[in-house]
Amino acid sequence: MKTPFQERIEKMRRRYYEVFGDLEAQSEFLKLTSLVLLALLSFSLFGAFALAKRPPVVIRVSEVGKAEVIRDIAANNATSEPEILYFAKSFAKRYAEYNAYTVARDMAAAMNMMTAKYQKAAQQQLVESGLLARVKEAGLNAAIEFKEEKLERQTPEYALVSLIGVRKLTSYKNPDFQETSLFKAEIVLKKYPRSMDLPTGLLVEEYREIILNKLEATK
Repeated sequence: MKTPFQERIEKMRRRYYEVFGDLEAQSEFLKLTSLVLLALLSFSLFGAFALAKRPPVVIRVSEVGKAEVIRDIAANNATSEPEILYFAKSFAKRYAEYNAYTVARDMAAAMNMMTAKYQKAAQQQLVESGLLARVKEAGLNAAIEFKEEKLERQTPEYALVSLIGVRKLTSYKNPDFQETSLFKAEIVLKKYPRSMDLPTGLLVEEYREIILNKLEATK
């Protein structure tokens, strides 16, 4: 038979164990809560990245304002031929229509229309050719008129566009200077999913240009 002292000791031990048990239970609960919150955070981040890559939501309406249902999302979201040609001409205007006063801004805009790989190649080519320095020193101003534009071929990943145009060069510093040439440009475009940062879904992978004929030159 236990003495009152032994019973008292057991009760004290029991109270001490219960307090320790509460702390242990709280610790386990906090661990479990932390894991659940971490899982929710990971799921939220994954969802945010997934949504960021989705194309922007566009509600198409008819001429009378009636909403039209798009059944084939992939086909309707693909870059169309007019968009490809317009993008190619816009790039050529910025990259090959020199203007001594806006050349830095135009080249920066053209670089933003290129892939990262071609940006490096184009920058190196511009430095080695000294084109930008000549444009500024001579005060050149170019105007391009496109005579022919054609989507040569395309795949799900790339598109090849050929442009034929006339470029007329004049000089702000020399009113008598004038040079007109017929040129052909070939532009390789890489296709990307449409996004808020890339609504056209296109970037320039390569630009090649050759002079077909010197039409006029006066100095």
